[in-house]
Amino acid sequence: MNTAKAGAWASPYTPQNVDAAIRHLERVLCAESANSLFAQTYWRGRVLQAYATHGLVRPQKERLQRLLDRVATA
Repeated sequence: MNTAKAGAWASPYTPQNVDAAIRHLERVLCAESANSLFAQTYWRGRVLQAYATHGLVRPQKERLQRLLDRVATA
């Protein structure tokens, strides 16, 4: 992950509450709702916003990276 790209996003999350956001993103992106170009752009932005959270631990970063990969291949 290019942290410079994530740094362009402001995160409303903390390391303590970002897991709920990640779970939501995982549910949405596992569904077939991210197939349109608009949806891909929107959901990529949401994942990058979560990725911009300061203090993420490795498992959180790995989950977010998987989500970014999923959006890129949708």
